[in-house]
Amino acid sequence: MDPIPSTLIFQLSTLFQNPTFPAQLTSAVQSARHSESRQVDASGVGVAQENSNGQLYLQIEGLLCTSNGVSKQEKGLVLGCIDLSSGKVVPLPLPTLASTPDPNDRGENAPCSSDAHCLYDSADGQSHKRRKIVSGLRLARGTATDPTKSINHDDESLPCKTAGSNKPSMRQVQSDTGFPQRKNPRLEFLLPVLEPTSADKLIAGIWRQLHSPVQLSRLPCIPEPSTDIRTGVSVEVFREINTLCLKYYNQSQSYRALEMIFQAYWIECFEARVAVIRLEKPSLLTTDARMMVLKEACVVLGWKEKDLRNRMAIWRGYKEIKDAGGWVSLIFASTGIYRFCKYRTGFGDGLSTLLRNIRCSLEVAADTLHPGWRDLLQVVKQDTSNVYHGHPHEWVTVLDSAAVPLASTYEHLQLPGGFQYRFVDECVLDAAVFGTEDPRRVPEIDPDMCPVCKERQSDEIEKSQCLCFPALFGGVRNPVPVQLFRTATGKNNGVIARCNFDRGTAIGQFTGLITNGIKGVDVMVGGSRGKTYQIFQGQMGNFTRFINHSCRPNSQFQRFCWRGMERIIVVSRGIAAGNEITVDYSDHYWDQLNKKCLCGEPCCRFYGRKG
Repeated sequence: MDPIPSTLIFQLSTLFQNPTFPAQLTSAVQSARHSESRQVDASGVGVAQENSNGQLYLQIEGLLCTSNGVSKQEKGLVLGCIDLSSGKVVPLPLPTLASTPDPNDRGENAPCSSDAHCLYDSADGQSHKRRKIVSGLRLARGTATDPTKSINHDDESLPCKTAGSNKPSMRQVQSDTGFPQRKNPRLEFLLPVLEPTSADKLIAGIWRQLHSPVQLSRLPCIPEPSTDIRTGVSVEVFREINTLCLKYYNQSQSYRALEMIFQAYWIECFEARVAVIRLEKPSLLTTDARMMVLKEACVVLGWKEKDLRNRMAIWRGYKEIKDAGGWVSLIFASTGIYRFCKYRTGFGDGLSTLLRNIRCSLEVAADTLHPGWRDLLQVVKQDTSNVYHGHPHEWVTVLDSAAVPLASTYEHLQLPGGFQYRFVDECVLDAAVFGTEDPRRVPEIDPDMCPVCKERQSDEIEKSQCLCFPALFGGVRNPVPVQLFRTATGKNNGVIARCNFDRGTAIGQFTGLITNGIKGVDVMVGGSRGKTYQIFQGQMGNFTRFINHSCRPNSQFQRFCWRGMERIIVVSRGIAAGNEITVDYSDHYWDQLNKKCLCGEPCCRFYGRKG
């Protein structure tokens, strides 16, 4: 690879006051070397292009615009080109240079900043916007009216009528776009990233355990096999071995949780015993009182004082975690908690604050997903009943406060009969509209073949070979690690990720009532031009209803066919745990609403509108 002149890099970086320009330019050059046809936008000031001889040039463009970001010209001005190998200016035009890219077409790695967003041309009524394109997904323009490629929601995830009009408010998605592809680190310039701390790993392990199918019980018994497991590995024997393996795993998790509960409680009893000794013998020093209590314990335990002190350091860590995050944080901690408490590398005020902030959220997940977990506390006579009941998404978590019922967050709407919503895992067909024929069925495709990976699809996990989205189709389904939460930006409720969602991972399926003919409220339109349907989430659906809009979303809606039926799913573009899950509602949706966007992104396209 030809070296890039360092003088040129720092001059441009200083000129445009962009300290990340060297890294972005290096990434663009590396990407261009891997594909001769690939064009990468480098830091918003120029485009690295490659001619037929393999030589790279940096083409610098400019746009005239007003202070409010309105463009005064439709196309950019080409300021000049620089040879990246020599650093010299190349006279224009370059006969072998690729054509100037469309100003509306920005690469996946292009930054989304306030200086390079949403350029409008009001003269011809068309919107010329420089927006981000991810894996072929192009957001529909504001003038698009094709109802066959529409989906809709509002910022508060509630049915929202169009102001001053009876037209339906809808979001749009291209049905022929590809899924977000997983990144190849070898083809990209890897910028330094912060590794998760020990405290972050501990909390991530707690959330994973909460959303796992583990079953905890206070008095586990030793399971006995119902068949002779020594007679070969037939299907029946192997199934019995798997059943026993699961029972022993659940049992080991229960015993481990009971052990930590008692060890944390032991520290409380130890401190209480020391206090009693001090009251009985006021002249005794605290250190001497502690040694007396240690000896009392060693007599029963049969351990040396040194061994007990070493264990006490770990047990004390269990107690500190319990005091900050409650018993739930200790019971559902991952196996790494022993090492975490032994070396105490993540302890401090930061850990206590993190655990206190999510304490109620942890209890919501534990009470609704593992309703019997509090029975374990009876071993230390901590008889408590569940605080939260029902579906895990019937509760809205609030920072530093107890969770509130979902219906209470919509009391301001003053709906007749209150807010009513039923959570369903699969779409419900409106028989009054479609009868028994599901409009999502695509007759022209093979119901046993995946149209994406061309592998066999089957509802039986053993027979399915399609691995496009195993968390939703053709694989084991566990509870989705997401929760509803109260946003701090006036959007009412939102959806927060409790675990990481890698790029290209399916988060959930958009479910609701499959119907048609609804106008004036949010619906998602699917199907083809000659056979459309609507998914309405007014009275039923799942958490996808509460996903808010963002002009810089971290997920997208995507069509996927499973067993010959079209499904609308939410696919991640890369979401870290603790971040809100967002999608882009599209220009078509916002053009029919008289309200401003509350996403808060620097590249927001609708913030200046009057609500």
